[in-house]
Amino acid sequence: MSGRTLLLVNLAAAWFLTGLSWFLQLVQLPLLANADPALWAAHRRRNTLLMAPPMMVELVAAAWLGLATPPEFSHRDMFHLFLLVIAIWLITFLRHVPLHQRWIDSGNRDILRSIRSWNWVRTLAWTARAVFLVLTARFC
Repeated sequence: MSGRTLLLVNLAAAWFLTGLSWFLQLVQLPLLANADPALWAAHRRRNTLLMAPPMMVELVAAAWLGLATPPEFSHRDMFHLFLLVIAIWLITFLRHVPLHQRWIDSGNRDILRSIRSWNWVRTLAWTARAVFLVLTARFC
């Protein structure tokens, strides 16, 4: 696969996930603030089905670009883009998913603030990654 194709795959996954993350942050999470844990659990299952495939594509494409950086790209830039993906995955699986499960199990509304806060971090990381990918593509 060419470097340009890998970059386009990264762009598509990153922009899809960026848009979805902003939608979750600004629309779904505020609307679900008053939902019961059972509805939240259903939302989380469906959202996982929607987010998991592009997150996997993004991870693989970013790793591929990072490990086998084509000559037209800066190895340092690809490394930083890969680090953003790793940060997003760590936040997702070490903070975000456990917080969702704690909320579903306990119904403690204080946890919702943490969920929104950590989702802001993911949203901003995806946004930075998507913008950086566009800038990278523009200069290739």
